[in-house]
Amino acid sequence: MENYLHLMVIGATRYDIDGNKGGSLWAYAPAEANDENRVGNEVMKIACDWKHIDQLRNHADRLPAMFTVKAQMKAGQGGKITFKALELKPQDQTKKPAA
Repeated sequence: MENYLHLMVIGATRYDIDGNKGGSLWAYAPAEANDENRVGNEVMKIACDWKHIDQLRNHADRLPAMFTVKAQMKAGQGGKITFKALELKPQDQTKKPAA
């Protein structure tokens, strides 16, 4: 199942272990205002391909920045849901919100 996430991307890391290449996006989203058990921002790690790290290098001077991330839900360890980024698209910061 594919989802579109609107996330503030703060950084990314990548790895190459014996030819197995991949990466991780680090992003945050504001905690739910009505959740009395959380405050501030929720930080999350999302798996991505090696190529996405190179793509983010073009935006390094503007990070953190809002991105629309097309992501696929996958089964993770312990039965938890994880996401893998399929596409990253920076959101246009010059557009004005619709009235």
